[in-house]
Amino acid sequence: MEFTSDVITEYAHGLSIDDISAEAIDAAKRLVLDSVGCCLGAYTSPPSKHLRGTYGRLDGPDGRTATVFGAGTETLVEYAGLINATQVRYLDYNDTYISEGRACHPSDHIPALISVAEAEGRTGAELVEAIVLAYEIEGAGVDTGVLWGNDYDYVTWGAFSGAVAVGKLMGLDYEQIRNAVGIAGASNLTLMISRKGDVSMWKGAAHPYVTHNAIQACQMARAGLTGPERVFEGPGGFFEVVADRRLEIDRLGGRDGAAYRITDAHVKPFPCGYYMQPMVAGVRDLVADHDVAHDAIEEIRIETFDEAASILGGAEKWSADLTRESADHSIPYTAAIAAIYGDVEPKHYGQAYRSDPTVHRLMQLVSVTETDAMNAEAVRNPDSTPSIVRLVADGATYETHVDYAPGHAQNPMSQADLEAKMRSMAEPLLTDEQVETLVDSCGRLETLSTVDSLVDALTI
Repeated sequence: MEFTSDVITEYAHGLSIDDISAEAIDAAKRLVLDSVGCCLGAYTSPPSKHLRGTYGRLDGPDGRTATVFGAGTETLVEYAGLINATQVRYLDYNDTYISEGRACHPSDHIPALISVAEAEGRTGAELVEAIVLAYEIEGAGVDTGVLWGNDYDYVTWGAFSGAVAVGKLMGLDYEQIRNAVGIAGASNLTLMISRKGDVSMWKGAAHPYVTHNAIQACQMARAGLTGPERVFEGPGGFFEVVADRRLEIDRLGGRDGAAYRITDAHVKPFPCGYYMQPMVAGVRDLVADHDVAHDAIEEIRIETFDEAASILGGAEKWSADLTRESADHSIPYTAAIAAIYGDVEPKHYGQAYRSDPTVHRLMQLVSVTETDAMNAEAVRNPDSTPSIVRLVADGATYETHVDYAPGHAQNPMSQADLEAKMRSMAEPLLTDEQVETLVDSCGRLETLSTVDSLVDALTI
């Protein structure tokens, strides 16, 4: 079917919790739990502080406000969405959806959708509908294969997925949702510079900002503002300007028995760019399995596919003066951390680690190569992130090939491990009772009459 405003608006308007599969509902609940943990983990981050200080206490004429996670203050819903979603993204610890080696992070939507659900007084079931919808439309957009080749960012798809998901939660009618899609889609073409080269704080705020804009687009549409109805196929539209072709999608979740794309989202065990997850797991396992001391390592040779090599393995990624944002998008830095510490945790991107000469020495022993074999494998298995890791130490070479990192839908994280990840970020900030409330609220999300219990438990 063709990817157009009418197709995605009709799909959004008709989606009901009663028709969503149990597997998709369970995935949504797990991903909300993972996302709120990531939000808490980034509560003290610089972008979170900057945005709270600027937008954390605003009120508007219609009184529709939402809670800033952690702070507990009220602000306009679009700014609550911006702040909360920036928190989920900052650590690069939230989930990923992969298509032929191209990635997006659809849980970027979740905190903002919680904010909209709070402001609109929606139920947990309605929140689940919106989350499943956001994953489906953003994932379908990524599946078309456009954007990455011309250096538009995946965040561009967030304008469309955000508009339909927010519009669904706000109770917009068909015409209003389509107008919101036109407004948001015509105004949010984003560039890959956000996550290439020397990475800035904007990497974590790029998608939240687009979701903020989608909330405003829905507010405008509800107020009666019209937008381009043919934002995809019209003259000067997406097909002509961005894609250079009409876009087809093979399926939409729930139709003709098709699985929902949210069930193919992958949880991260390590707080870094998703393409590095198999590399980190490979280095960690080789060091542990062969009892390799990091000071005995002579080489770490990594073979991977084009997107991983170009985004995470550029020459600047070997710098001894990486920002926190560049470090979690650096293969040599993260591989060195995994080799030294046998794991990668949020703390490992702190200044003390980034300036450590031991880390810098090991980074210089890391090589990253794009190969035809890995590129072909990424096409054969579109949701894989194929990597070969070869570790040379004391003259011996150890090798592993990892296609599906821990946490991948083909290699899922257990519920116990998922909860442990969330608790590791929540427990330094919240009481035991609050943490248990979060676990309970997420576990029965589709039965909640409001999302207030979830939001209240996030106040530090």
